[in-house]
Amino acid sequence: MLNRCLRLLGFRKAHREPIEVLKEGLGAEIGLATAIHVGAHFGEERADYEALGLAKVLWVEASAADYRELVARLAVKSNAATSHTAVNAFVADTGNQVLHLRRFSNEGASSSMYAATPMFKRYWPSVEDTGISEEVVTRTLDEIAMENGFAKPDLLVVDVQGAELLALKGGQSVLNHAKAVIVEVSRRRFYEGGVLYPELRDYLLRHGFREAHSAPRHGDQLYLRRNALRKVRTLAQRERRQSA
Repeated sequence: MLNRCLRLLGFRKAHREPIEVLKEGLGAEIGLATAIHVGAHFGEERADYEALGLAKVLWVEASAADYRELVARLAVKSNAATSHTAVNAFVADTGNQVLHLRRFSNEGASSSMYAATPMFKRYWPSVEDTGISEEVVTRTLDEIAMENGFAKPDLLVVDVQGAELLALKGGQSVLNHAKAVIVEVSRRRFYEGGVLYPELRDYLLRHGFREAHSAPRHGDQLYLRRNALRKVRTLAQRERRQSA
C-alpha cells in the first residue's frame, strides 16, 4: 500500500484529488488523526474523512442556512467512530468585522464575500449570484480552533471561494501545527478580489509547506509539511532500494 501511495503522490506531474491521495495510504503514513474543514457547506466530505479513519473533525460554515443543513446531516449516524463538531462562523484574518456573504444559486456552494467575475460566468453559466446576501461577523481560525479543542489539527482544509488566504492568515497557530493542508487554488480570477494560486502557494511555502504535486488550474491542492514530505521521500527511496 505504501508503494502504491508513493506512486500516486508521485513526484509526478499528473494531478490527483488530494483526498484520494490521502485515502490511498498517505494519510496513515504521516499520521492524520484530526482535521479542520473551513468552508464546510453540507459536509460532503464526511465519508472521505471517516474513510481516512480520523478521530475527530471540526466543520466551519459561514452561512447560517447551510450550517443548519450541515448539522442535520452530521446528526445522521454512520458506522464510523469519527466525532464531528460544527461551528457557524465566517473565518477571516481578523475578528469582529461585519461582512456580507453573497449567496449563489447552486445551494450556496459557490457563495462568497466576493462578486463573481465575467470569467466565473463563462465557466459556470448556470450558477448565478442570487442577489441575496447574509450579514456575517468574522472570527479567526485560531480562536475557533482553540475554543473547540482543535488547537493542533493534523489536517487543515480550506475552501472558501477566494477568501482562502484570509482564513489562513487568521490561523497562524493552527497552520504551525498542521501536517497537511488542502486548499482550493485558482490560476484564474473567478471572484473579484479573490486570492490567486501564486500568492497562496508562496504563503504556504513561507510557512514550511511544500506542494505534493503540480497544482490544477482550479481545484484542490495538497501541501505537506516539509518534514512529512521528507519522510515520504525517505520511505520512497527505501522502497525503491528494496525493489531493486
